[in-house]
Amino acid sequence: MLDITALFKLSYGIYLITAHDGDKNAGCLVNTVFQITAEPVRVGVSVSKENQTHCYIRAGGTIAVNVVDEKAASPLLGKFGYRTGRDIDKFAETKCHKDIHGDMYIDEGVVSQFSCKVVKEVDMDTHTIFICDVVDSNIVCDGAPMTYNYYREVKKLQSSKFAPTYVNLAKH
Repeated sequence: MLDITALFKLSYGIYLITAHDGDKNAGCLVNTVFQITAEPVRVGVSVSKENQTHCYIRAGGTIAVNVVDEKAASPLLGKFGYRTGRDIDKFAETKCHKDIHGDMYIDEGVVSQFSCKVVKEVDMDTHTIFICDVVDSNIVCDGAPMTYNYYREVKKLQSSKFAPTYVNLAKH
């Protein structure tokens, strides 16, 4: 028997990623960003093909990764985790600035930031894993990075239906 809740024991972080297409910006929360190599510094970023951000990453070939702080405000998480940029401007009232590629670094509720250049894509059916070189990074504050467990257990938030960790418990 498959106990889907066993997967809740995997360790994930919470990341706010952004991308741009021309002068349009997109951003969403993801829980799968992982370092692949140290030389060159390379990360993998998994993004649902349903997210507007996915389209913008493919158009621009770059991603800004913002590592979310445990102290991040729930409205910020809700805006980027449950709302679509097709309906609202997520950046209108968000403190942010552009990274070296023109993607948005979020200036609130994050502990560090990376500017990434996509070097390869891996198709995973519902998601794409973007393999990226990290070309710039910085520390924003010395806060604790938010884990997915903290997001779920302390913040009492759930994955969006596009997240790889989304579970429809009615089916299990």
